[in-house]
Amino acid sequence: MENDQSGDGSVEEPVSTAPPSFSVQARGFDDAETATKVATLVGKIIRELGRYIRLQSLDGVTVAFDYDQALLDLDRGYESSHRLQATNSHVLGVAMTPSVIRDGELKSHILVRAPVLLPLLDDEDQEGIRAAVHVLAHECGHVEVTRQFEQCFPGVILRSQLPLLDTLRWDTIFAVWDEYAVTWISASFGSDQTDGYNQTLLADLKALDDLNNKLIRAYRVHGNVDQILSEVYRNCGNLLKFGGYCLGNLRGKNIPWRERNDLNSVLQGHWFEPIFQQLSDACAELAESYGEWTDMDAFLSISNILDDLVYRAGLHVTTQPGGGAYVEIPFTLKTLPRV
Repeated sequence: MENDQSGDGSVEEPVSTAPPSFSVQARGFDDAETATKVATLVGKIIRELGRYIRLQSLDGVTVAFDYDQALLDLDRGYESSHRLQATNSHVLGVAMTPSVIRDGELKSHILVRAPVLLPLLDDEDQEGIRAAVHVLAHECGHVEVTRQFEQCFPGVILRSQLPLLDTLRWDTIFAVWDEYAVTWISASFGSDQTDGYNQTLLADLKALDDLNNKLIRAYRVHGNVDQILSEVYRNCGNLLKFGGYCLGNLRGKNIPWRERNDLNSVLQGHWFEPIFQQLSDACAELAESYGEWTDMDAFLSISNILDDLVYRAGLHVTTQPGGGAYVEIPFTLKTLPRV
């Protein structure tokens, strides 16, 4: 491969892939001057990131103090009963890049909580600046990853209606793959997120069985099969999603997960160890053919791992003709109703 060089012999940087013109809206700021400064800096950083991350399908950026309301106010370009909501559990969502439709074309709009980006105004807050840059790089990664999938499988994202079980499986596939690919792409920008990603995965793993057992005990009372199916699939899917964060980030840093003592010391000999390795292998295989996929079945290895986790949790699911599911939930000591 030959590098393009300018007349003075220096290597030319790639041209930014960001759109020639895109809006950066700043909401809820106390004064217009600060809002303009933040919006300008964000625009410059994103245009610079566009030299290394493919941002052709960027719709725009919203930086908001009223982040939750900004999510609700976003014009998504299509009718949907799904309300965008920030994660608010042991992990607080600080940014999101939902898909939108503009003139019949799928695009991505970045929304960020304003306080996360305020360190950009303070040259002395190097740690805060690195954290802000990483958040923007991560969200730009979502723009690229969504575009790559859309180019291979046009008309699938936002526009496919599936039975409940298939929806639950594909929700996890998209979440796991997206975060794996995005953390892989953004690993080298801004602050290092490795410790945080790994700690979140291990905390979710520790809580998994107790939460699934609690959900099943509640099911013994309410009896709603669709509800318990959704709850356990999503709980197990969240664990795999955070596994995607960990593994993609480590891929971006060229570190095998077994070389991370925080992971290996817990997972070695643990029941989750072979599952985590299967997830690593499945995501790595998708990454090797990144953007050149020809068959969506290539992604089903992730849902197979999910199905195994759900079975282990106590839901024995059999797919029925027409996309339905028969769910058997055997009684166990840990899932018997309690007074």
